[in-house]
Amino acid sequence: MSVLSRVANADPRFERAFVLLRAIVHEIRTERLTFMAASIAYHAFVSLLPLLLLVLAVVARLGDQSLEEAFQQFVASVITPGAAPIFVGELSDAGGSAGVSLLGGAVLIWGTLRIFRGLDTAFSDIYESEAANTFADQVSDGILVLVVFALTILAAIFVESQLTFGNSGLGWLLHRLVLVALIAVALFPMYYVFPDSDVGVAEVLPGVLFAAVGLASFETLFQLYASVSSKAQDPSIVAGILVLLTWLYFSGLVILLGAAINAVLSNRSRDVNVRPLLGGVDYDNSSGPSRDEVTRALEALEHALEAASESDAEITVAAGDRQVTLPRPDSVVAETDVGLFGGPVTLELSWSPRESE
Repeated sequence: MSVLSRVANADPRFERAFVLLRAIVHEIRTERLTFMAASIAYHAFVSLLPLLLLVLAVVARLGDQSLEEAFQQFVASVITPGAAPIFVGELSDAGGSAGVSLLGGAVLIWGTLRIFRGLDTAFSDIYESEAANTFADQVSDGILVLVVFALTILAAIFVESQLTFGNSGLGWLLHRLVLVALIAVALFPMYYVFPDSDVGVAEVLPGVLFAAVGLASFETLFQLYASVSSKAQDPSIVAGILVLLTWLYFSGLVILLGAAINAVLSNRSRDVNVRPLLGGVDYDNSSGPSRDEVTRALEALEHALEAASESDAEITVAAGDRQVTLPRPDSVVAETDVGLFGGPVTLELSWSPRESE
């Protein structure tokens, strides 16, 4: 037993936190969130230009030069210095031509909705509410989140253009806090609408705050890289694209981790069964044996099978009213040491039968 496990068993509060942490890790593994994040990063990358074009069209219609300059600075802040001048120039040219066409605007919105539809599907997988997540539901949810997201970006641009935080440590901290608050506002509708479950406001706050702090931290690291790479004599556009893809991947992963945290803390995922921390679904006491009970049973069965193998005895397996006799297995392996964060316990029997003549 690990030190953390012994501490958890000694204090009920630590035990509660340990159970929830292990359930979150199990949810991450079961739903394969890293694979989901890679898919979302790809769609976000190919849809990033339509999203920025859409916001640029709105800024241009407002006719505020300071907002437009702040937007271009915002775009440059998420693109590494080597690629920023080219990207911002192409963005401005494309925005001027696409903004005059309703069809062009519809295409831009549809491309942007692909990101949110992908997130909507991922949230439904985590909450296992796929049956309620129809195509029409994905589109309507995506439009709602897109509108809030675009308005939040405009608010962030306005704040950047109107407020000066200074270069002091306090100013930097205030800037980060404002950024976290704006990200949380943008993410809240996503965490509230996308699960397609009857979630409460308090249930979604842990994931929202986790994702907001995580995204703000990644933005800070990205800015640090941008400031360092700007000193290079010949900055690489390819390197900038790779860094942007990495940033999008980890950003998508943080958003999905927030959804997994909410699903576990509210006990709304069928992959786990814990006492909910905030609202959600009640703990099911009749859901089956505990991990310790299964482990003890498998270890006892392993010893019995090993004894049968040493005596060359056959094995009889009973399932209800039926019995099946098996030859002596060549090996018996019980995997009950699942590590710190849990996992499935298994019993493996293997045979090496001779070839038929």
